[in-house]
Amino acid sequence: MQVHVLGDNNKGKVIMLLENQSHHAGFCAIWVYILNRLSFSDKMGFYHVIDWEESEFYQEDHPIHGSTSIFEYYFEQPSGISLADARKSNFVVYDWNSPEYGYNDAFHVGDNNDYRFTDKDVEQFAKIQRKYIHLHKEIELSIKDQVEKLFQGKTNVIGVHARGADTKIGYKGHPTIVTSEDYINETEKMVKKFKADMIFLATDDQVMLDQFKNAFGNRLVYYEDVIRSTSTIMNCFIEEKRENHHYLLGLEIIRDVYTLAACRGFVCGMSYVGFIVQIIKKANEECFDDFIRISKGINMDGLDLNKSTVRKKIGNDWKKELKQKGRI
Repeated sequence: MQVHVLGDNNKGKVIMLLENQSHHAGFCAIWVYILNRLSFSDKMGFYHVIDWEESEFYQEDHPIHGSTSIFEYYFEQPSGISLADARKSNFVVYDWNSPEYGYNDAFHVGDNNDYRFTDKDVEQFAKIQRKYIHLHKEIELSIKDQVEKLFQGKTNVIGVHARGADTKIGYKGHPTIVTSEDYINETEKMVKKFKADMIFLATDDQVMLDQFKNAFGNRLVYYEDVIRSTSTIMNCFIEEKRENHHYLLGLEIIRDVYTLAACRGFVCGMSYVGFIVQIIKKANEECFDDFIRISKGINMDGLDLNKSTVRKKIGNDWKKELKQKGRI
């Protein structure tokens, strides 16, 4: 590992500095990636400092909470060392995705077992989550207040995370589409099992939401301020005219995962959102009374998002559709 002397601060400490550019990656995939990196620094006794410095979806063109780092929009630094302090430190190692830096020592995004999360993975990352990942206090309190208002004092609540929108396209190497009927059928079983008072639905798909409304009526609760897609367009690709839109996209995902983790039971498909929900539940030293992950396997064919030409074509098609609808 190459060592960089950037200043005189933090002598005697090995600072591991992650400068992450996520481009088109999803929020919870980056969250899992960060847990992987923190697992390595925890093992080595390093002080990790995180700068999530670029994202197609979640980055604003101005500071949020005084920071231009997307990570610091929402979270405290894991080791209590600021980015400014890290960049003036005496012993700095820049983080890399390589075996030398422990990348293969824990579950990581894009490996051969992508989306196949084990109980061991959840247990390992829950310890890291509990130790290092902390929301800004005002965000933590705001989410807690919103959950209490949404659940109206009830605790017998089933949480459902149902991906729709662009999953219908069928990307190569991504989970096979789970239909609204699949989600509703499994949810109905769990609701009947526990005689649940409420169902909380987190979804990026307006059609999915409407079908859940038809199935569960006034027992269904959800956040009304979420941007949802009515087609195959990713909701985070939609440019809504609201203040701090990109920041809010990330905040709404965080609110969803903490709300889902507050539920008694959980139904989901194969996604990093579901994985993070499990991790948070375990990090809180709690367990779901019942948990169902609907899996139909991984697509072996389909559009390959690893190819920049494919991503560009999809993006151009979405922009054309949004322009026709007057949403861009």
